[in-house]
Order: sequence, then C-alpha cells, then structure tokens
Amino acid sequence: MAVKPEEMVEIAKKFIGLETQLTPSDYPVEYEPIRRWCQMVDDDNPLFINPAYAKKTKHGEVVCPPFALSIFGGPSPGYFPPPPPADNVLSGIPTTPGSSVLFLGSDWEFYKTVKVGDHLSVKSRLADYYLKGVRFDPKARWVRIERIYYNQKGEKVAVNSMHHALRRSPEEVKEAGDA
Repeated sequence: MAVKPEEMVEIAKKFIGLETQLTPSDYPVEYEPIRRWCQMVDDDNPLFINPAYAKKTKHGEVVCPPFALSIFGGPSPGYFPPPPPADNVLSGIPTTPGSSVLFLGSDWEFYKTVKVGDHLSVKSRLADYYLKGVRFDPKARWVRIERIYYNQKGEKVAVNSMHHALRRSPEEVKEAGDA
C-alpha cells in the first residue's frame, strides 16, 4: 500500500538537512560550453565570451555566467525522493503516488566567481517538504531541494534552491478519499 501524503511529510522531515556526498563534476569549467550557453540565452557580455577581453580583467580568465553553473556541477539530484543507491543518505524514503511533478522555479545565491579551469563539486540536501493543496490535489507535496556548489579549493561558490510540487492525478485523489 502506498504511503499517504501526511505520512510522507513525517518521514521526509527526518531527512531535512541531510546531505548527499560531495560529487565532483566529470569535467572542468570550459570555455566552449560557456560560449554556447551565452549564445543560447543571447548574452554577449565579453567577460563570458571574449578570452582576450577577460584576460585583461581582474579575473584573468573567462568567467562562467552565474546561471550556467548547473551545466558544470555534476549530476542532478533529480526529484525527491531520489533513487536509493546504498550510499545515499536519502535512500529508504518511500515513494508516494503522484502523476505530476511541477517545477516551480529556483533561487540562486552566489558567493565566488567561477572561471574557466575551475573544477566544481556539488552536494544536495532536502531543505523543506510540506503539504499544500493545489486545484487537482488538496494534499500536494511541496519540496525544496538545495544544490551546493564548491570549487576545487573547497570554497562554496553557489547554492541553488529548487522548488517542486508533486501532485496526484484526480483519480488517485478520489481513490485515496481526499476529493
């Protein structure tokens, strides 16, 4: 039998604040992906796309646009709950019924400049988990997962807080008696 949304909140509360292991990215921050990112978002800041210009600045190198960090930060933690690998502190959390995951946006905090050649690592943590109704599901689960980015010196460079809502289908809501 599936876990009810209220039970899931109580289970998830035990995991709030626990962090996954720090996972290094497979590749360093590189110029070409930065250039392509800037083309995609139509950002022509020479600090991001002009190595000759960037070399003359206090940074001495092309800088990674802040929101492009996600392409260099290693594997995505995915949606909560994550798949249960044996060494994952978040394993053992049961899944709940739900046919839709809605991405509600994200917030970023930046601490250090990331430049070409930096090696990033990332870890994730469950920051919040609660019930809040939406039109189709009076017991939708709202989740906030944080990804914390570090450079090769172990310095925190950014935190990305991602917000999601997990809702059940109308059929699942009716079947659970929550309609």
